[in-house]
Amino acid sequence: MYLNTLLEVRDLRVYFYTYAGVVRAVDGVSFSVRKGEILCIVGETGCGKSVMSRALTRMVKPPGRIVSGEVLFDGIDLLKLPEKELKKIRGREISYVYQDPGSVLDPLYTAGFHVAETVLTHNSSMKFNEVWGKAIRIFREVLIPDPEAKAKSYPHELSGGMKQRVVIATAIANTPKLIIADEPTTALDVTVQAQVMELIRSLKNKYNSSVMLITHNLGVVAEVCDRVIVMYAGKIVEVALVEELFTNPLHPYTQGLLEAVPNPLRKVERLRSIHGSVPNMIDLPEGCRFNPRCPHKLQLCNKEPELVEYSKDHLVSCWLYKR
Repeated sequence: MYLNTLLEVRDLRVYFYTYAGVVRAVDGVSFSVRKGEILCIVGETGCGKSVMSRALTRMVKPPGRIVSGEVLFDGIDLLKLPEKELKKIRGREISYVYQDPGSVLDPLYTAGFHVAETVLTHNSSMKFNEVWGKAIRIFREVLIPDPEAKAKSYPHELSGGMKQRVVIATAIANTPKLIIADEPTTALDVTVQAQVMELIRSLKNKYNSSVMLITHNLGVVAEVCDRVIVMYAGKIVEVALVEELFTNPLHPYTQGLLEAVPNPLRKVERLRSIHGSVPNMIDLPEGCRFNPRCPHKLQLCNKEPELVEYSKDHLVSCWLYKR
């Protein structure tokens, strides 16, 4: 563990027990989040990114179950913490920004009430007038125009960008140490996406928080992240500093992702695609889960590779680097 580590996850496994079989959504994941960094989790839809983020604070619902692992937050294992104590951490020490603000905000309550409620939950001694004033100040911090009026507005009266800012305001209301942003720009147009990402970055710097950003947008990764984790079919296949990942991707899956994205600095007549499809999570291939789609498949690939250090701050799970 690094001295500046805020969160360390060890061998986390989250399975969904269905009538069709067991879905190993997160299967032996280990990583860390350092203080003050923006860590990105990238991968295809269904690779386990969101399930993993919810498992950190035990928010996995049945038929899902956290089978094993440790989630050490400031040295405390959240998976062993009593629910009463964990509630003091959710929304205060660790907060979430979700991708669809329309489903997060209650249409029966005003935007300001959402922030005020979050503050009151963890500061019950505060008077409502104080909390309401704090909500308006936070709205001003997240660059919501005319915050006094917007605080009294209902979600349906706000644009998509404004609703996402309200969700971000709710997330930072108690100055959390870790903000988990689960694809926060998916439902927004390109201009608003850039504004929201810049806002998250500026708030991270202001409060000295850490951010775990879940996304499939490699443009966002290149723009705002410090380190990147690449996931595939419930496993971490590569971890690297953002510049290292883009200049020296090691895992064939990471290489495929980057080759499928337009690069304005290169003249490419046709973008490449990753052959095949994502495996059935109930009936996974033997060994490396990417091996049926891998252009560099070896005989060793029928055995599961471990995530090992290739160079400083660069980890990879691939037999190409273990022979």
